[in-house]
Amino acid sequence: MPVRRLFAQISLLALFALAAPARAQTLAPTTPTPPPLLPFVPQDGALAPGSTDAGSVSPAPGGVEDATSADLEPKPVTPTFALLPGSVEGNINDRFPSVRYSFSAANGESVRLRMEPTSGDLDPVLTLINPDGVIIARNDDEATGSRSSALAITLPAAGVYIIDASRFLSDSKSAPRSSGTFRLTLDVAGTTANTSSDPLASAPPFAVPFTLLPLQTVSQGAITADAPFIYFAVAGQAGDLLRVIMTATSGDLTPAVRVLDDHAEPVSGEPQARSGEAIAFAPLTRTSWVLIEASAASGAGSYDLFASRLAAAPLRVGEPVNGSLNEIAPSAIYLLNGRLGEEISAAAFASETEGGIQPRLTLLDVGQRPIATASGSRFATLRAELPRSGPYLLQVSSASPTDQGGYSLRLTSRPPDMDALAATPIGYNSDAVGALAAGEPFALYRFSGKAGDLVTLTLQSPDGVFNPSLILMDADLNELVSNDDSGANRDSRIAQFRLPKDGEFLIAAARSSSGFSAAEAPYRLSLTAGAVSLEPGAVTATLRWNGPSDLSLYVRGPDGRILSPSLPASPNGGALQIDSNAGCGTPSAEPVEHIFWTADAPPAGDYTVWAWNQAGCGLDSAVPFTLDFSVEGEPVLSASAAVTPGQRYEAAVRVAADGSAGIVEPGQITVPLPQQQASESGDMPLREGEPLTGTISNDRYALFFRFSGNAGENVILRAERVTGDLDPLLVLRDGADHTLPGGINDDAGPATRDAALTYTLPASGDYIVSVTRYGVRDGTTSGDFRLTLERAPGG
Repeated sequence: MPVRRLFAQISLLALFALAAPARAQTLAPTTPTPPPLLPFVPQDGALAPGSTDAGSVSPAPGGVEDATSADLEPKPVTPTFALLPGSVEGNINDRFPSVRYSFSAANGESVRLRMEPTSGDLDPVLTLINPDGVIIARNDDEATGSRSSALAITLPAAGVYIIDASRFLSDSKSAPRSSGTFRLTLDVAGTTANTSSDPLASAPPFAVPFTLLPLQTVSQGAITADAPFIYFAVAGQAGDLLRVIMTATSGDLTPAVRVLDDHAEPVSGEPQARSGEAIAFAPLTRTSWVLIEASAASGAGSYDLFASRLAAAPLRVGEPVNGSLNEIAPSAIYLLNGRLGEEISAAAFASETEGGIQPRLTLLDVGQRPIATASGSRFATLRAELPRSGPYLLQVSSASPTDQGGYSLRLTSRPPDMDALAATPIGYNSDAVGALAAGEPFALYRFSGKAGDLVTLTLQSPDGVFNPSLILMDADLNELVSNDDSGANRDSRIAQFRLPKDGEFLIAAARSSSGFSAAEAPYRLSLTAGAVSLEPGAVTATLRWNGPSDLSLYVRGPDGRILSPSLPASPNGGALQIDSNAGCGTPSAEPVEHIFWTADAPPAGDYTVWAWNQAGCGLDSAVPFTLDFSVEGEPVLSASAAVTPGQRYEAAVRVAADGSAGIVEPGQITVPLPQQQASESGDMPLREGEPLTGTISNDRYALFFRFSGNAGENVILRAERVTGDLDPLLVLRDGADHTLPGGINDDAGPATRDAALTYTLPASGDYIVSVTRYGVRDGTTSGDFRLTLERAPGG
């Protein structure tokens, strides 16, 4: 593929006249920042999982609630987990009566901690320990009548602090001990604090102009031919149910309104339409900004727009709740927490004194995918076995959206029987082959390990018939780490995860879509222990660093192809062996990335190597790394530097035909421009039935996607406008990045600006789809788009 994937400033006439226009090789300059290379040192920060070096713990003298001998429970050695600002789920029981977390803070920073029970009868207790191992704050109940614990304190010194999350013990030794799951939230604020971890600190750079809209405030505007779409940004919390009401106030306007998340995906269902009014409801499953799009189903005129937040109520086992449905609120959302294998039962009863509803219950995962549903004329009972540990949404509605009336809702559950849980034993450095039966969501495996063991898990679908997902849990079904897609393919991989304690662990080999496929799913599961053995080769490049940041290794070989997680192999023998911390979702204890060439002799030519900090994963500071490049086992380049999020280190090595090698471009740190990031950071995988969204703007006017196909296969590609005035343009290229004859479309028809392309693939292999805009770099439209792929038999 060419060195730079940027479209030239060519006329549209030339663009359509050429059968196979080549992508321009010129590139707008990067923004170089050439600081001196830094020595490689371990990154400071929280204690690694498995560390227990918190010093001796004793009550602080004066001013702090002292711990009594009754409520400081004797504990085994407790593992310590690194914690960043945000929330984490945990579990307290007789086997593990406390959990410890560590975080780094600066002198004078203000810290807020809150531990909220989410299931069971847990009565939490929070304890904060300073870097010297001394208790400096402790709390049982944040307020009268509340079991939650909370602490707020200004830290007196910089260092690593320990949070001890435990439970209250009464003075009576015979009193029962509480247990259950909890949510721990850490907020850090101060003049030196990293405030970027707050997802609501500022609105993201949406691709369309927008106005900030405070909740409970009426905004007025007009829909016209010149302004057919008006956008508003709203900040929302996980668990909120956002209600947006758009009312016509003049003209012949028939309002239309919807809510989009920060990835331009709709999060509201079909709006309810009444005379001169449209109402949209959007359940928010994560804390983020959302975009409200106000438009017209027909006509034009002025409007009033009003947004309000209906907080989703927590639903706890054995605690009945009452509610009502009406035309303004035709559904209600409840949050519940559960564990993998837990059998829940939710029963809704229609009130006989307030009209009448026909209750319908729907259980959804946090991605709003349905897990189970039930309905009835006067009552409905939903039963389901939870496919993984974590939060879920339970929606109450009526069979008819016009029904009105009250209801009573009650949740019961049967915890998984840990002794009867069917888990197949698997040992270190072994494989297991199996198949999920039709409708079966997961298969469990069990292994024993020790604190500090490095384990790597891989789950593959040999024939590609399903999308595998991996979950690693402790013996109490608490999730430790998970992974869905490890790169361009659908295989799942958890690389070099350090076990936090001694004992047994569970692996769930699962379907990524929570198990609703009716097809049988063969799989291969691998479990290895110890550091990953890096593959040797004629040419090798290895990137190492510490911490959770998502650094990525890229190598552009002599053939012009850029090896990356989205393109892990090249025809001349290059391959990416391991990708760590991908997408910030599956952290590795010892992150490493490795690219190698298997050829007997190294392919001659120039190799450009990048160490790219593509995501800080909650950290804004520079991340130290080491980068090694070898030819025939001999080191050619060995660099140590540090890059902040968005920066990349780049160098170039030349390999001669006789195998000799040398550095042709010494390392420097640059900040790639937005279009460079889109062009050089790898093509996103495009799959049938899985729409992708993207944003086209003046800074980033072309995005690239990749799919595989067979000779003679018909594919249908569609690029549809989602927001803004975008006029999308589709280009289809072969795997070598050459535009295919007739592989360009601007408008699918005279009545639409959306692009569509139906094409018969000439050969089996990889294909590249680029989405840009009419006018390419000189275009004037911008906004979000949705890209879809359909396949049909050839002909």
